[in-house]
Amino acid sequence: MNLAGVLAAVALLMVLIYKKVSLIPATLICVLLLGVTNDISFTDLVMNHYAVSLSGFIAKYFMVFVTNALFGKIMEETLLAAVFSKMIGKVFGDRNAVYGAMLATALLSFGGVSVFVIVFTVYPIFLATFQKADLPRKLIPACIMSSSCTFPLSMMPGGAQLNNIIPSQYMGTSPMAAFPIGIVCTVVCIAFLYLYFQYEFKKAREKGEHFDADEKILDRISRFEADAGIRPWLSVLPLVLIIILINGFGMELSYAVLCASALAMVIGRKNLPDKWKTINEGVKNVGSAMVTTAVSVGFGGAVLSCSGAKIILDAIAGISLSPVILLGIASSFAGLLTGNGGGGCDVAMDLLSGQYLAMGVHPELLHRVVAMATAGFSCLPHNGMLITIMDTCGYSAKQAYQYIFISTVVCGVVCLGIALGMGFLLYPIS
Repeated sequence: MNLAGVLAAVALLMVLIYKKVSLIPATLICVLLLGVTNDISFTDLVMNHYAVSLSGFIAKYFMVFVTNALFGKIMEETLLAAVFSKMIGKVFGDRNAVYGAMLATALLSFGGVSVFVIVFTVYPIFLATFQKADLPRKLIPACIMSSSCTFPLSMMPGGAQLNNIIPSQYMGTSPMAAFPIGIVCTVVCIAFLYLYFQYEFKKAREKGEHFDADEKILDRISRFEADAGIRPWLSVLPLVLIIILINGFGMELSYAVLCASALAMVIGRKNLPDKWKTINEGVKNVGSAMVTTAVSVGFGGAVLSCSGAKIILDAIAGISLSPVILLGIASSFAGLLTGNGGGGCDVAMDLLSGQYLAMGVHPELLHRVVAMATAGFSCLPHNGMLITIMDTCGYSAKQAYQYIFISTVVCGVVCLGIALGMGFLLYPIS
């Protein structure tokens, strides 16, 4: 009953989110189910596990979310994000402009722009590129999700997203951890996404599907195409600054992002008539991303307090396989139960890092495997970022999720398998 209750609660959460129930009531309903099936009072689960895990995560990463939200808003309002995207898009031409937009999105994600903020920044970019390529808009959610939540989030060494930063804070590893594995998986992921979307674009054209737009969408495209009055190369500097500061100088992510925000404001000052308004609006954006992630961590804390979850984790640890493979499986479970990459990564590191280090798993390999596994298996229907993207693009899960699943979860499984295989060779169990 305990084990079935945990599995049923996680499955119910996916169904509720799929049905567009808000994350907070959805997780509380599932916590109630956990309590009933694991013989724990609802109050105890909420107050002593759900709320404690939620508040602890916010306390730990509050400044990261604030500075990321601010940076994303400044990059958007100064038009630096649009300039950066146009610069990359020109290399690909109109027919392949979507790949330029995806690369730009990936680099924004790698450079530290919160994935919850990215969707609002890049959506007009994808509208413009899909119009040029004459492709159906139903593929936009998958393009945004896959180009922000796969390789730039957890595979590329040196990235500034939480999935790559959280392991460093637990173990003292560098964001460049397991560099060879990260590079190979990044290349494989990019190739996978290119081939997959080539297939979907070709299929759409063969079916005679075209870009469809109303006046509101055409207006957004028109505003995106306007001249920002900024030299393209300048738009790269804030992103480069973050990567240099966190990797070259070991600066904390929040301080590095704050420095980049200041630089972006200087570069794009002509497009910011009211700087304090931009700052205020940017900080307001922190609520959605932070609460969504923290609530996911809270639900994970409630699940992990139940004996059913312990049965699952003990069963994984008891399988007669290499600790490296077991780590991948256990971390994937953490990403699945939270439905959030950063939240799942924090849960996995808190719960698993000591155990698997004691088994002889190298810290750098543990860093990369946990980052990748929790990111890939968080992209299920209860992922908050996924919901935000589909709402922004105007599509339901029924219309768009099949493309997201293949380009995130399936792609993530392929790359995780490669990471585990390379881990055996490069980081043998000590």
